[in-house]
Amino acid sequence: MQWDLLRTFESVARLGSLTAAARALEVSQSTVSRQLGKLEELAGSPLLLRQTPVRLTDKGEALLRAVRPMVDAALGVTSALEDAPQLHGDVTLTTVGELLRWVLAPELPSFYAAYPGLRLRILADNRTSSLAAGEADLALRMFRPERGELIGQKLHSESFGLYVAPELPLHPAVPWLGLCGTLGQIPEQRYAQRAFAPRPARLLLEDIESLALAVTQGLGVAVLPQGLAGRMAGLVEVLPSQVGAAHMGPIPSRDFWLVVHHSKQRLPKVRAVMEWLRSIRSLSTLGD
Repeated sequence: MQWDLLRTFESVARLGSLTAAARALEVSQSTVSRQLGKLEELAGSPLLLRQTPVRLTDKGEALLRAVRPMVDAALGVTSALEDAPQLHGDVTLTTVGELLRWVLAPELPSFYAAYPGLRLRILADNRTSSLAAGEADLALRMFRPERGELIGQKLHSESFGLYVAPELPLHPAVPWLGLCGTLGQIPEQRYAQRAFAPRPARLLLEDIESLALAVTQGLGVAVLPQGLAGRMAGLVEVLPSQVGAAHMGPIPSRDFWLVVHHSKQRLPKVRAVMEWLRSIRSLSTLGD
């Protein structure tokens, strides 16, 4: 059994499409398709249904359970080869763009003053890069890790509220603004959809900071993180009754977690970045 075939299958199953797997593995989509075909030939039956996202067959589910420990072991081998007392090399961190812009970027000079031999590679988008597959070393995520090989430490809790521009007239039919795309199913967006039902959103954006900027322009009301709203000049928090929203209780808060794969947590260069992240006061008090 060729390891490349199994690694390709695991990437497709985890990322949901041949295109995404090809991008992550840095190969062509035809290569991914060819390797899947060869693996299915060896299996004697299909392993997944080629739809969007892909759906595993029963044999595919069984193979994925068997392959995941092999992926973890491969990461452990890589970590053992990389382990060295010198703090040099690359460390990849995945997070959301807002955290990079508001919190991490201003702190980068202190990082490089302390660790001149390290190079940070920061992936800032709404797609969750996989620690389990080695796409990133560390992650700042707004959910607790569920897989046993991932270790998480809660850094802070973020609270949310309904915000408007001060000049926006308040009445029961105030337009509401929301999120779409990869952020369309996060808890805050689902809360807004229920609170303002059956009114459709006036504007949907795939970026929380852009959503806040639209609110500052007086386009409507939106659910925003209190930490972000406090950084935007002039935003005012309002009650649901002031903007015609249903009374559904407080908007649930969400926790930020620093997550690392267990095979990476003892690497000196990864520990250095973890310590730097823990030391950033504005990160630990982001929601205050």
